[in-house]
Amino acid sequence: LGSSEATGVRSNALILDIAPAMKGVAIRQGLEVTITLAVASYVVEGWHTADRDSSIGSNCNAFVALKKDFGQGVCWGEASSGGDCSGIDFTHVTGISSTDSAFVALKQDLGHGVCWGASSWGGQCSGIDFSHTAEIYGTGGSAFVAFKKDLGQGVCWGESFWGGGDCSGIDFGHVTGIYNTARAFLALKQDLGQGVCWGDSSSGGDCSGIDFSHVTEIYNTGSAFVALKKDLGQGVCWGSSSSGGHCSGIDFSHVTSIYSTFSAFVALKKDLGQGVCWGSSSSGGHCSGIDFRHVTEIYGTGSAFVAVKQDLGQGVCWGDSSSGGDCSGIDFSHVTEIYNTGSAFVALKKDLGQGVCWGSSSSGGHCSGIDFSHVTSIYSTFSAFVALKKDLGQGVCWGSSSSGGHCSGIDFRHVTEIYGTGSAFVAVKQDLGQGVCWGDSSSGGDCSGIDFSH
Repeated sequence: LGSSEATGVRSNALILDIAPAMKGVAIRQGLEVTITLAVASYVVEGWHTADRDSSIGSNCNAFVALKKDFGQGVCWGEASSGGDCSGIDFTHVTGISSTDSAFVALKQDLGHGVCWGASSWGGQCSGIDFSHTAEIYGTGGSAFVAFKKDLGQGVCWGESFWGGGDCSGIDFGHVTGIYNTARAFLALKQDLGQGVCWGDSSSGGDCSGIDFSHVTEIYNTGSAFVALKKDLGQGVCWGSSSSGGHCSGIDFSHVTSIYSTFSAFVALKKDLGQGVCWGSSSSGGHCSGIDFRHVTEIYGTGSAFVAVKQDLGQGVCWGDSSSGGDCSGIDFSHVTEIYNTGSAFVALKKDLGQGVCWGSSSSGGHCSGIDFSHVTSIYSTFSAFVALKKDLGQGVCWGSSSSGGHCSGIDFRHVTEIYGTGSAFVAVKQDLGQGVCWGDSSSGGDCSGIDFSH
């Protein structure tokens, strides 16, 4: 089954390159995921996942287009969130990462970096030493960490107390991976069976009592972590107990994958046809009545899950019914891909040219009038979808009109890719050096003055 991954991920770390459009990723979250972790804050929230082949980056309210070969960049959207980069020198930039409201551009070969956007969210880094930086990670919220793997060092900036912007006491020696919630970081030393955390303690920033020996995978919600020890059939959790940080009663034996919403986890035991959930019951943390037999994949919005049984053409949902947790009337036969906003799903039946939606109608959960024939890809903001028909040069939108759900005046001919902030889209026509935007103008929906050439 194709599509964006469920919101639970092994790492929400932002790597050194430009963020691509979410193809229905709801947690940064985070929505993500999130979302890529449901969005809105758990951006993990997903509005800024990373992709080495992309030249467009975004956070919740702003875009940046990098013209790497020319050493130039252009920004638009909310100025205070990074939509104004008129004073930024983009020469030698190798990659861009973001928090909710700030960007950092790394010049890896020079050992330099430049930041812009909200200073308290990581937009001010004048005193940061970027030499030897291998990767940059951002929380879904308001802090960055530049990891110098070869030196076993790291430097942080942004909101120090709540966000993780202060890591002066952290030992980065032997760190193999860095993970994040919306307000905290985890640096895992897998070979040593150790881990160190910082940031908001109630969001996973305190793991002093956690045993990291034999950990194989890390997953997160917006404010909690779970470390899976797959070979031992064990797991340990920390962070907000109401968001999945407490799992002492959970049996992790035979778990094959873990997924998350903003505040709940589900652990799938695919071979046994079983699943266990914990965290906020209203957001998917309670699934005792769910039949997990034949489940092939699980997807999430900010507060609901859908478990797809592709071979049977069936699906089961749980969590907040208004956010996608009720799919009792949905026909899952012939579904090929699942996409989501923060509170709605769409199941695409590409071979039939059909689609079905559920969840919040104002966020894309109602699509009865949408023609899905010839759809090649679907993208989302927090509360709107756009379905691109690349071969026909057409597109259709639904959901919140103020967040990109209305695009009747948009020319989709020659569009090569679509990117999103929390409430706006940009469709790039790379071969023509053009772009068109729609949605909330203050969050990137107006790019009338932007030069997309190169």
